Amino acid sequence: MRRTRIAPALACFTLLALVAAPVAHSGFMDAVKQKVKEKTTKKAVDATDQAMDDAEKTATGKGDKAAPGSDASSSAKDTEASGGAKGGGKFSAVSTKFDFVPGDSVLFYDDFTQDELGEFPSRWKLNSGTFEVAEMEGRRWLRCTSNDGEIRMKTTGLPDLWTLEFDFYGVDLQASIALNVSGRTNSDQQVWLARFPYSGSSFNMVCGPIGSNTPIEGSAIEGRHHVMFMGRGTAVKAYLDRERVANIPDVSAQGTADQIGFALGAPGKPMIANVRFAQGPRPPKDLLAEGKLVTHGILFDTGSDVVLPESAPVLRQVAGYMGTNADVKLKITGHTDNVGAKDGNLDLSKRRAASVAKVLSTQFGVSADRFQTDGKGDSQPVSSNAKPEGRSMNRRVEFAKL
Repeated sequence: MRRTRIAPALACFTLLALVAAPVAHSGFMDAVKQKVKEKTTKKAVDATDQAMDDAEKTATGKGDKAAPGSDASSSAKDTEASGGAKGGGKFSAVSTKFDFVPGDSVLFYDDFTQDELGEFPSRWKLNSGTFEVAEMEGRRWLRCTSNDGEIRMKTTGLPDLWTLEFDFYGVDLQASIALNVSGRTNSDQQVWLARFPYSGSSFNMVCGPIGSNTPIEGSAIEGRHHVMFMGRGTAVKAYLDRERVANIPDVSAQGTADQIGFALGAPGKPMIANVRFAQGPRPPKDLLAEGKLVTHGILFDTGSDVVLPESAPVLRQVAGYMGTNADVKLKITGHTDNVGAKDGNLDLSKRRAASVAKVLSTQFGVSADRFQTDGKGDSQPVSSNAKPEGRSMNRRVEFAKL
């Protein structure tokens, strides 16, 4: 069974209002109605933002910044087989700056299980160096065996809204930069570049003359990390584990990125795994405007119903929505892919939905009687389970108005 992401189609740049298109030449009364609608929308969004802040204070016991003492876990992944961060931990340990929400429509997913050990993976392009599919502790990784090398996903273009995440593992890093991730034009010009570790203990991201250098504190540089990027038009954010480590609002000075390059190089033969590239999420003005919210951003360990703290961005938004809409009740439904026994998948999906409701109640202050929970296992796929991208989309949690 695979680890479920219940990520919403919610906004990662939290709840930006989408104002309806202006009415053209529809008369004076239509224009008046439009103005009223715009004011109402802004008021609702402002109220939701305030409710999200209130929910975060309930979860953290503080206002702007989360409490220290994070459960140091290496990563949070999309597949249950990946391992991922261990244990639930406290949501109060997750900074409010950690606002990563994975995209909804998976364009590329690779856990390297479809390739032979020792071979170059079929879904990637080799630019330089030597790479091979390897195995460590029962999991598949793509390892760079040369001094350095670069690979790229076989994808076409970058959507306006996109997310990228993967696991990284490196030892014997010394002072070298073991991981470079870059946005590049079709003519191979570099638009932006992220480097880790930089100067031995930092995460560095640059775009032309703009740059940021963020020290990594509270966790070891060597070992396993979860790396995430979120693109919104010309803006790009970067995350490492449970922290946001870069935020560049405009990366367009060097052109428009159409592809992403992965460069690895260090004496310890660094590796990547569980690469997920997705479109979205779109920024809604109402999380449940269509009556349902489908999310892939709620995470669990393999075979576990314990909600991981990396799920905080989604849960903050749901709690904020519930705070603004005091009369709304929700049904929470868990879903899995078809890997594993049907009875086991059904039971796990039910337990996970119940866990989500419990966390929203106990850590975010939403009354427990406002939730009903259920699980459907693998009985209601939204995409084909024949491909990794489809299985990734089928692992989800849904919130529906009652």
